[in-house]
Amino acid sequence: MTNSQTSFDTDAGQLFSNLEVGITVHDPATGEMYYANEYAEDLYGYSQEQLTTVDIVDLSPDSISQSEFTTRIQSAADGHPQRFEWRIKQPSGDIIWVEMRLSELTIDEQPYVSAVIRDISEYKMEVRHLHLLNRIISHNFRNELQIVQGTFNHVHEPSDDKILNRMRRAISELVDLTNWVNALTSLNRQEDHTKANINDLLTARIDEYRSDYPAINWTIDCENVYIEADEPLRKAFDELIDNAVRHNSHEDLAITVSAKENIADQQIDIQVMDTGEPIPEMEIQPLLDGYDPDPLNHARHIGLWEVQTVINSHHGMLTLKENTQERKVIEVTLPLADPK
Repeated sequence: MTNSQTSFDTDAGQLFSNLEVGITVHDPATGEMYYANEYAEDLYGYSQEQLTTVDIVDLSPDSISQSEFTTRIQSAADGHPQRFEWRIKQPSGDIIWVEMRLSELTIDEQPYVSAVIRDISEYKMEVRHLHLLNRIISHNFRNELQIVQGTFNHVHEPSDDKILNRMRRAISELVDLTNWVNALTSLNRQEDHTKANINDLLTARIDEYRSDYPAINWTIDCENVYIEADEPLRKAFDELIDNAVRHNSHEDLAITVSAKENIADQQIDIQVMDTGEPIPEMEIQPLLDGYDPDPLNHARHIGLWEVQTVINSHHGMLTLKENTQERKVIEVTLPLADPK
């Protein structure tokens, strides 16, 4: 423990200890943490002693670098308050969004930088749900309804199988979109999740797909690991598998679904791999660059961004591990659940 840390704990620790917001205090030059109140300990999932001995950015899966964090600390120390959002990974395996506000702090003529941290996971998901539902209603529903409307203008030509097939596909798309809206709106409800054995869950789904699409070479390799599951999460798994089926030729197509326990990170790693065509750039850019897709420029079908919304709401992550002509690998990581 440094002298500065001892001094801070003595002079001001009690001031922040019982606040209903996370407070951490850092060295203005290096970003080293001197102090964390109880709320911050609960938020990060580590004790103050643990937090002061690790680089704070190591708790972030992908959203901030050490150099960026140090630069923000130094800017705050120079009188330029900082506000930013990032994701942290708790020891439980849960991934949450937090907002951090940095500002200069002086105690007994000793300079520090204070950080005020709030859990904004619920807010982030509510905003994302609104964007997503707006996109589905204003774009996808509209497109399908326009197809139905236009097709009905030719309904006097019942012998045209092409027209009737277009109507059937459009109606089927509308039904699928309705199911997605129901699944997504339920993410905001406080419903109890049920523990599910991922092996049982995915094996049952693959058996159904294998029966419907016998030309595809199916492989499943799942451990008996438990997660907290609900209908939206099951729908997300279905969508990942269904995308591989619908958007690829079935000739020589191989689809592998695996699930492995990751004890070190207290999570389960689920992968859906196929040997079909790469995912279009339009579909993956929102995932890679972290922005909400433009409804008018986005692909016509429900895509990875929607699935990612569901995964994020379950404190997990969706990652495109590989996207080549040889194969695609999509990985979902979720916190483990107690099997009892």
